Amino acid sequence: MNSLIELTAEEIKQLADVEPKEASKKFELVANTMNDEQLVEVIEQMDIVTLTQINGEHDISCPSIMSELMSPEQIRDIVCQQPLYWEEKIKANADELATQTFDFLTYLIRVQPSTEKQTAILECLAEEPAALFYLSIPFIELILTPQEGDLSNNIADVFDDEDDGTTVGYTDRTESEEALSLEIDDPKSLLALIKELAPDVEKAIKSLLRNQSSNWQVVIGKFVSEVVTQAKEKNEEQDEFSEVDDMFSFLD
Repeated sequence: MNSLIELTAEEIKQLADVEPKEASKKFELVANTMNDEQLVEVIEQMDIVTLTQINGEHDISCPSIMSELMSPEQIRDIVCQQPLYWEEKIKANADELATQTFDFLTYLIRVQPSTEKQTAILECLAEEPAALFYLSIPFIELILTPQEGDLSNNIADVFDDEDDGTTVGYTDRTESEEALSLEIDDPKSLLALIKELAPDVEKAIKSLLRNQSSNWQVVIGKFVSEVVTQAKEKNEEQDEFSEVDDMFSFLD
């Protein structure tokens, strides 16, 4: 079985290098023939580039069981890796970047099978500087330029530290979300979910953003530059470790 798992992971990796969409389809087919424990082993055999490529083919409307089975640490790592796949035209457009990061985070968090797993992911993201930068991007405009009369004012400003008991959470769609018309495609709803599940993470996002002195478009550009730079540095470190491993492979 170990051999089968290794062969499956290698086949999916090779597909991902050429056509990530086909690699994603292959994993879904494999999921019909293996149990969750075996699928987790397949995932553990894959490198972070392969996991990022495959998860990039999915969103909340088209989820993959892979996203549910990955560990919080693996999800953190793909969030840090994903900026390397941004097209230049997206990196130069603040609105598109805010939308793309929001969509990817919404998918990775909302698709999880339990609030405990969601909380673990959020806390794991906040521990890594690059991931926290990424996690903050969808909320930059919302926090730095709150609109007068915004619905968020009706929930005691979801960005305030004081909790008056009206924070909006998320199961499938809560009564509070219904009453305030907060849909899952609204950044305010995701931020409210973060506040409910991991209040320290929400505070870290606010602290990071409120220390910025520029307008929100400039801040997004700064954050994008930071996450891309850190992703490249991580890749270079991994390549160095790989070269060292190769040097001593004859000892195995």
